[in-house]
Amino acid sequence: MSETLTHKDLAALCGVSETTIKSYRRKFPTFIPVHTDGKPIRFKPEAGDVCLCIRDCFVKGMSINETHKVLKGKFREIRRKDLKQPSAPAGIAAPSGSGMEGVSREYLDKFFETAGQMMHGMAQLATAQVRADKRLEKVEKALGDFADAEARNEEMFSALLDHLRTNPPEGEAKVRARKIINVRGSEGTKSYTFENEKAAEHVSEPESAVSHAPEHEHLEEREMAGHAESSTEAEHSTKPSDLPRPSDTFMGTPIVIRTDQGEFLGLPGRVPLEGFVDALIREGKSTGLSLTNWERRDRSWVLTMQNANNDRHELFFGGTKTPRGNLVVLFWRLDINGEETTPAFLQEFFREIKDKIGG
Repeated sequence: MSETLTHKDLAALCGVSETTIKSYRRKFPTFIPVHTDGKPIRFKPEAGDVCLCIRDCFVKGMSINETHKVLKGKFREIRRKDLKQPSAPAGIAAPSGSGMEGVSREYLDKFFETAGQMMHGMAQLATAQVRADKRLEKVEKALGDFADAEARNEEMFSALLDHLRTNPPEGEAKVRARKIINVRGSEGTKSYTFENEKAAEHVSEPESAVSHAPEHEHLEEREMAGHAESSTEAEHSTKPSDLPRPSDTFMGTPIVIRTDQGEFLGLPGRVPLEGFVDALIREGKSTGLSLTNWERRDRSWVLTMQNANNDRHELFFGGTKTPRGNLVVLFWRLDINGEETTPAFLQEFFREIKDKIGG
């Protein structure tokens, strides 16, 4: 390049606007050499290479300080005292007495450089604000979608609960299966077979759903045997009330007690009534407690046992259901010599047998 250049020429060379070229000059006045201060201002040919370098640095995202270092390494920097005083823009003159007459060129350069940095920072801040607004908008939309989905889920869940209340699932307690539990005692291991898989599930579970029911409200034995064959059921319904022993179905159902907190508490391995009675007989051999007979009283089966001191123990058992619909045998009362013991005594008696079976 042998000819001088104007702002317009530099803008065309760099592919940017004249305003951008003027900002280059404000930011880096010591690297863009001015040829004349006439109108229009004309620059030396090497100013084109400087402007191209500045453009490339800004395209790469470099800061003003970083760009200044690059220019300092490639071009000769003009001493500030050698810079020509810029002429005032057309139509604008510094008013006399305004205090600007004595302002140095160095001060003006610093002012324009600082102003350019502020404008650049404000532009970056505005861009960041726009991006933040967009992210916030996406977050708000996602939260709204989540709230809508949660509301739909609540509606569906409520509808499902209403449906289950009005249409309880049928046949859940009628699933027939066989489950064998081995109980280990002093005489070896004995197996007990459940006629109903459901009867062997979750014996120890909260009783809060039925704790308001009468304390001794039990099901008839025929409800316990409702999963057996029709012939067996008919046989149970026709037996007299003084049966010497409950049915095999009743004896094969897990035994539980009800704690003070209203929860069902069973034996290890969901041992049935038959296993509980066997444990009593084994324990009785060392304590002198012997089995005398079974008898039916109202809706309960009563097991009578007598110890060496002729103290009569009467154990009351009745059929009931847990809140989950599982059939169990409830050990609900213990009388000694015709007097009912306290619930705490009954629970302690049950725990002693439980420890024997668990050991």
